[in-house]
This record gives sequence, C-alpha cells and structure tokens, in this order.
Amino acid sequence: MKMLKKIIRRFKFYYANRSMPTKAEYLRKQGAKIGKGTRLNCSTTAFGSEPYLIEVGEMSYFSAGVQLFTHDGGVMTLNNMGFFDGKEMDKMGRIKIGNNVYIGTNAMVLPDVTIGDNCVIGAGAIVTKNIPSGSVAAGVPAKVICSVEEYGKRAKSKIYPTMGMPFLEKKKFLMENVK
Repeated sequence: MKMLKKIIRRFKFYYANRSMPTKAEYLRKQGAKIGKGTRLNCSTTAFGSEPYLIEVGEMSYFSAGVQLFTHDGGVMTLNNMGFFDGKEMDKMGRIKIGNNVYIGTNAMVLPDVTIGDNCVIGAGAIVTKNIPSGSVAAGVPAKVICSVEEYGKRAKSKIYPTMGMPFLEKKKFLMENVK
C-alpha cells in the first residue's frame, strides 16, 4: 500500500508539471492562492514545502528556475546548538505577489516578502525585502532600480510585434529587424 501511495504521489507531481494550467491547479490544491491568468513556467517545487503560505495575484508570470522560500533553513544550525532550549523550531513567513508581476529566470523570493502590483523582478535577483508597486527590482539582494514606466520608456527601442507569431514567421522577422 505504501508503494502504491508513493507511485500515485509521483504521478500527480509529474502530471502537475506538464503544463502551466495543471501547475496552478496542483498548487491551489496544496493551498496556494494563485490568481487567474498567472503563468508558471517554473516547477511546482518552486512553491516549496508550504505553498499554502504563498499568494499570487492575477496575470503574473514566473520564469524557469524561480524559487519561493517560506522558511529560513538556517534555523537548523540554531536547533542543532540547542538554541531554543532543546525544542526544534522553524522560522516561517508568508509571500505575497501582486497582480501583473514578472519574475525573471532563477530569481528567489524569501520569507516575509510582498511584491506589489505591476512589478518586474530581474533574472537572478534575490528578493529579501518588500518591493513597492510599479517597480523594477534586480540584484543580490534585489533593489528597486527604476519604475515600470521608466523601464517601458527604455525598452521601446527593442520591442517587436512578435508575440504569438508562428516560429518561422517570427524567426524571419527578427533576423531582418534585430540589429
């Protein structure tokens, strides 16, 4: 019976990671709050062992390799030192991500962090503090580097109308237009 339960659990995990909608559905069943239209290009393991402590708004996008941490594993060292009078303790915190937030490849969000609406988090960023709405944040640790409006103005020279184009049409367009 144990083996059957293990096989079923692995199948559910494998199935959940097959598409963006099945990832969101799987994580909602684990207690995560994920808004409509949010796209998860990361694995369900990105939501850690306490997905029920994570809330994501609508129309957000998570790139590959994104990780959300609701706990601080460093407390294990303190536990091993008997720091808490012999009790095994955990340090936990919620994560809240607003609407229309893009989180770049391999970014990490740590416990007790809120990312406001309409934000961009750069690839590889480690978000240790709250990020206000309308901000672009990057770096280790992540810092606000500009507003989304400033980012939009800077990006205009490199924006192309290729979203949703078939592969070959997009390739042809970009080969002719990207300098």
